[in-house]
Amino acid sequence: MKNTLRGLANGWKETARRLRLLEANAQAAALEQAARELEAEIARQESELLSIAEASAACGYSEEHLRRLVRAGELPAERNGSKGRLKVRRGDLPRKRHGDGPSSSENLDYDASEDARSIARALRGVA
Repeated sequence: MKNTLRGLANGWKETARRLRLLEANAQAAALEQAARELEAEIARQESELLSIAEASAACGYSEEHLRRLVRAGELPAERNGSKGRLKVRRGDLPRKRHGDGPSSSENLDYDASEDARSIARALRGVA
């Protein structure tokens, strides 16, 4: 599984499903709530409108490259404000492949599987 924030939320939901099978409902409910909150934050961040300069800093592509993508219709954008400056949604930004520049906001050195195993070990010690 790719190590992303979405992967983390999905891992929490899967762990919660397994906990429910073990009748650890309080622990499962806590993980489900955490997953919902994380997914809501991801959605909020992805819908954030950024100027071309902010978008460039966020994704690692140059401002001119992003403007070319907008002109080509490959990057949705809207004109915002009295001067009609371009704004793009953070979630629509192109992502550079790993090693090609700044990492996306979702890439983390996080192992969701190891976290799930750690939670399971802790629960076995409690149960």
